[in-house]
Amino acid sequence: MDVTMTSLKRWSLPPLAAFLFLSIVPTVTEVVDSMSDCDQFLLEGTPPQVPGILEGGKIQNQNRYKPICQTFEDERRFVTLYDIKNKIPVFSAYKYRGGGGKRPVTRWRIEPQLEERNTDNMRDDAYRHQAANNDYTKKGTGYNRGHLFPSSHALDESDRKSTFTLTNIVPQAVSFNGGSWANMESCMKCFLNKYCVNINNATQGFVVTGAQPSQNNILNNRVNIPSMLWSAFCCYSNKRKMWLASAHWGNNVPEFGPQHLQTKTLAELHQELSTVDSRFEMFPRTQCPLHTTVAEFYPEINADNNCKCPPQASTTSTTSTTRVTTTTTTTTTRTTMKNNNSENEDDGQGGNQEGGGGAGIGGGAGIGD
Repeated sequence: MDVTMTSLKRWSLPPLAAFLFLSIVPTVTEVVDSMSDCDQFLLEGTPPQVPGILEGGKIQNQNRYKPICQTFEDERRFVTLYDIKNKIPVFSAYKYRGGGGKRPVTRWRIEPQLEERNTDNMRDDAYRHQAANNDYTKKGTGYNRGHLFPSSHALDESDRKSTFTLTNIVPQAVSFNGGSWANMESCMKCFLNKYCVNINNATQGFVVTGAQPSQNNILNNRVNIPSMLWSAFCCYSNKRKMWLASAHWGNNVPEFGPQHLQTKTLAELHQELSTVDSRFEMFPRTQCPLHTTVAEFYPEINADNNCKCPPQASTTSTTSTTRVTTTTTTTTTRTTMKNNNSENEDDGQGGNQEGGGGAGIGGGAGIGD
């Protein structure tokens, strides 16, 4: 029997609610008890250390933070830790195995297991524990849906479709999503393809991408608009006979003119996201280098094709800024390069933002079409 229709009968939705529900397809995912239930997407099976949220592999508040094994067509594709209060993911983690192909034609999906609908009482059709499609359809906010696991990093058509779940999405400033963030995703993809080939001659890299919630910047009076997005990867390169890693982050604000995110070390990302009481750590207890980046490889990558990596000679980063708009270069900044083919994932916009940004990982309560 059709999964969608089974769900509709069980929830006993009225006709109008059923129509609205059918605009979003429930994805057959699994809300599990622990990150260890889906650790194949984590380097050495070890999740990040996220202060106040995920420490020592244990979720600190299991009523709020839900690990999701993102499953599509009966196959697990990636893992997400989802914040049902902010209605955005804390992070999505995936194993990069090669990426290609066009953006798929598919509908947005939701996670039915996050909702508690086994009731005979009357209620509205809103999703109480996750973002819904109508959170993203209001125009004029300046935000769109930003994938944490981008479809351009997925191996095949089914993997690409699996990324189109609202539990993998945050509201992202349109020009940031299609500007420096898109450039970073393109550059990372080229690097992973060229250098992250293991001893079995298989492309393999581990990527974790997350969002830092704002304190009181809310979309549609429901969904937190994150103040900052971050991403990091690590892999073993048989070509270089060493482990390689880098990190990026940027404020979720509009950009003016071509820009690039600075390539940072894992140690710098740890410092950026740690709190007074607890340390953030991306790939704990692994061989990932903490104090070097992969920026030295950018000129070679750009010589092969237009990967949107900025020329950079230094393997470390010493400046505190994360985004540069300039036409000159140094060893710690980037030249601007125009982004002509945003691989980012959305073009719709959503409504009502208020307030400002915030610091720290586990703050207050994302978007596009």
